[in-house]
Amino acid sequence: MPRMSPPVMPVVPAPVLATPHGTVELPTFLPDGTRAAVRSTDPRDLREVGIEAVMCNAFHLAQRPGVRPVKRVGGLRRFMAWDGVVVTDSGGFQVLSLLRRQGQHSAIRPGGVVFRNPADGTKVELTPQRVIEWQFGLGSGVVIALDDCTGPEDSPAEVVASVDRTIRWFRDTRTAFDLQCRQRRLENPPLLVGVVQGGADPDQRKRCVEALVEAGAQGFGFGGWPLDGNGVLEREMFALLSASTPPEAPLFALGVGKPEHLVALCQIDRRWVFDCTIPTRDARHGRLYAFNNAPLAADGSFYQNVHILDERNHRIDEPICPTCDCPTCTRYGRSYLHHLFRVRDGQADRLATLHNLRFYTRLIEQLRAGGRALAAGPAEIGDDDT
Repeated sequence: MPRMSPPVMPVVPAPVLATPHGTVELPTFLPDGTRAAVRSTDPRDLREVGIEAVMCNAFHLAQRPGVRPVKRVGGLRRFMAWDGVVVTDSGGFQVLSLLRRQGQHSAIRPGGVVFRNPADGTKVELTPQRVIEWQFGLGSGVVIALDDCTGPEDSPAEVVASVDRTIRWFRDTRTAFDLQCRQRRLENPPLLVGVVQGGADPDQRKRCVEALVEAGAQGFGFGGWPLDGNGVLEREMFALLSASTPPEAPLFALGVGKPEHLVALCQIDRRWVFDCTIPTRDARHGRLYAFNNAPLAADGSFYQNVHILDERNHRIDEPICPTCDCPTCTRYGRSYLHHLFRVRDGQADRLATLHNLRFYTRLIEQLRAGGRALAAGPAEIGDDDT
């Protein structure tokens, strides 16, 4: 009997985030450069540790330094000397969360949000049209529409109202987006992302997705709080977003950033764009990450936290993570970094941030490799360097 040849597995192309400023393979992680800077680093640092794109905040940048100074020098990439991709968020999450915490629901209107800027008390109108104008003026490669964000404590009626407003605002966004493209005669416009609201109600989430697809969204963000009332990742809602959106559209896990959450969502889909302040904020507080010799898992067992200020690190001359190739681990031991934090030297924040960001890009590399391996056949995802 002739030997049967093994079946040929179809080659599944890697999902990508395609922008006017370059294409990034997915999944990917974006550090938050809210005000056009990732704290304690410069663009050369980011490239050295494998960062390909950053997330900035259109609202904050519109307040300071303003859109005009950025536009005058040629856009955000020129302004911050960054040659990678720039994604800008609307700033609506921060504004609306603040208003809801203060009980100022009346400031959320059918056409947008009106509030007092806490910095100087001036009146600010945040509308879908204005947010798009800001983002085009900043020269973003990916623009995110204004949405009405709810929290886990909001009532079903508030969730429905939030979806209604988010849909209406996205339709206004699409009109403003098309107008900007025509006025600027753009042949390669930025990617337009709509944010999906609906809380923990799958029917409302689906309704929001369907309306955003019909209105012309090219990417989809997970809106609302990503954790339930017990602090557990809303995996079912993320899975619904994956299943109900066009298969080629990138998915934005807005604000999701714990390493185990990246793994959990990549077990659902590979199309994720992650952004979060966790790795850079943790670095500045001396909490660093090191891989264990274990496969990636959604329970977080594949890594450990290294608290560099622990006294025992004063006597450890090995790097934070023996397998890490970041500028910090290849040059310095824990004892030196411990010393820098103790004396509050400015280098401490930079070296710690570079290490944590490299941990994330190494994690992304493993998640990408695992996805490619799964496309060709079953494979265990582990730390390639151990």
